[in-house]
Amino acid sequence: DYSSSTEKERQQGTDTTSLILIIILIIRHEHRPRGRESFLKPPPQSPTQRRRCKSLPSPAERARLEIARSRSPTSQKKVRFADSLGLELISVKHFDDADEPEIPERVTDRFRKARAMHLNTLGVPGASAQSVFMEVLFSNPCASPSFMQRVRDLRVSLERVDADEFCLSGLVRVLNMAFEKSVTLRYTINNWATFVDAPASYVPESSDGITDKFCFKIVTPMFLEAGGTLQFAVKYRVDGQEFWDNNGGSNYRVKRHRFKISPPREWENGWIHFI
Repeated sequence: DYSSSTEKERQQGTDTTSLILIIILIIRHEHRPRGRESFLKPPPQSPTQRRRCKSLPSPAERARLEIARSRSPTSQKKVRFADSLGLELISVKHFDDADEPEIPERVTDRFRKARAMHLNTLGVPGASAQSVFMEVLFSNPCASPSFMQRVRDLRVSLERVDADEFCLSGLVRVLNMAFEKSVTLRYTINNWATFVDAPASYVPESSDGITDKFCFKIVTPMFLEAGGTLQFAVKYRVDGQEFWDNNGGSNYRVKRHRFKISPPREWENGWIHFI
């Protein structure tokens, strides 16, 4: 009948439409990008051999390269901090009062010669000037084999002295009788009409359990005349007592000398550089 025929045609149309939709979905599925799978799969390996890159230079090598590049006449001038070159930005040095200054000998030599040149106010080449020499008029006590016995007997003894035209420095050895102690250098340049007391400083980690060391440094008086003598003795105060080392009653003596020097020829027409 008519209703059955119409129902069959409607069913066939529905099946055809469903088939077309299935075909469209299949085509879209085949051509769509592989979203997640494309991220999971590793990229294809290139058939060519990959070369390994060179290692970066060490900080020291980088610093040398930067310094060499900065000295090149064609390079542009730049300001670089030490840490950018792999170096330390801050350098910390600790100093102690007992440490003697380490001055290069070439600097002190040139300074002495420069003083002579400075006295040549007229600027006449080859002019002579005067320099100073301090002569120590005794042997260093530490050179004696009985030095330690001397310390035990006197409780205090000068150990050694170094002198130049600028200063007098040295070491004193004392018997360790108590924790609280002090050492003083008493000196004069006018045969004890007047005198000066200069305190000495304890030398850290110098104790051997029996003795301690103290160091001193005094500036040589500039008004000490040629032929004049600086005399000194050492005083040790400990546990309410005083002990002296005055070189057996003769005092320790340092004599001042002056002599003439001439500046080197190569300095006659040039500047003086201290460093």
